Amino acid sequence: MSKADMQIEKKQVFEPQQALSVTKLKAAERFDDQVVFEGDEAGEVDEAAIQALVPELDGIASKSPSGLRRRSWSWLAKASVLGIGAILLVELALTLSAAWIQSPWLFGLYGGVTAVVSLWATTIGVKEWRQLRRLRAVEAAQAVSERLSQSMQRGEADTFIDKLITNLPKDIDTNSYYRLVHEEHNDAERLMLFESSVLPQVDAKAKKLVHRYASESALLLAASPIAVLDMAIILWRNQKMIAQLANCYGIELGYWSRIKLVRSVITNIIYAGTSEIVTDIGTQLFSLEMSGKISARLAQGLGGGLLTARLGYQTMRLCRPVVFTPDSQPKLSKIHKALLGELKDFSLSVLGKTTVRNKDFTSG
Repeated sequence: MSKADMQIEKKQVFEPQQALSVTKLKAAERFDDQVVFEGDEAGEVDEAAIQALVPELDGIASKSPSGLRRRSWSWLAKASVLGIGAILLVELALTLSAAWIQSPWLFGLYGGVTAVVSLWATTIGVKEWRQLRRLRAVEAAQAVSERLSQSMQRGEADTFIDKLITNLPKDIDTNSYYRLVHEEHNDAERLMLFESSVLPQVDAKAKKLVHRYASESALLLAASPIAVLDMAIILWRNQKMIAQLANCYGIELGYWSRIKLVRSVITNIIYAGTSEIVTDIGTQLFSLEMSGKISARLAQGLGGGLLTARLGYQTMRLCRPVVFTPDSQPKLSKIHKALLGELKDFSLSVLGKTTVRNKDFTSG
């Protein structure tokens, strides 16, 4: 054998060090359709680890709801609406004129019906306009509160806070604020006292409402075999939840104000801030991780409950007259653990009933 062949054979020898570097394959994992809860893995999401993802997602929230332009009608659309209105008025006048020529009684009937319908439409229009104006006033109040939170002056916060108190529900205890405030407090301090003494009562009621609707949505999706029908019911219930949350902050929704609020909620969810996006993504990723350890239905219910909670929390942000601080704003990571615990109890109760029925069937 030549010297070159011996060198080739030496190169083909696999040394022990090379064999040790080979990655070992893990055993295959099987996910059965059963519930497995291990220890306290349903804890809260590590927010510090989630916030580490913020630099990677800076481009996601480059747009904000405040930066979005409101679509205004074009001159063609305005001219079309005015033209249709003019035609309707002319036709109404011609109809009443013809009815007067034909019979005064017929004219009286047409005129009476027209007056009743016009009065009804005017009443509804004025009511809708007031409700829409009240909803838009919340956005202006949030802007004023942000400005007053940095103000060292005195006097402006009194009228602002008194106006907010008159709009709040009557069952809210506002005397605690008046007991804490003193003459030496400036506008920023008065606003801080109002936010720490009065608004937490409203926030607690709203959070309790969101938790109830989120729990019902999660249990409904987890228990029912028809997910499509349940999602339609949940969407209808979410609209009801949004209206009740607005009532918690003293806002009565009409038809157009409800549409505007729902659109604003969806828009703010889409164009959420970077930190909010990262926190929600972290919660959803944690949900997916836990979904591998629970049944498919419970995972589906958990997702529906978190969606309802996110809609509710975004509604609270839009209806609250004072903007949330980073410490006081509601977070999905807190309700996630509660929903998972309720789904765990629900699953264990169902499994317990199934086991008892199977024992009765086999013994019989």
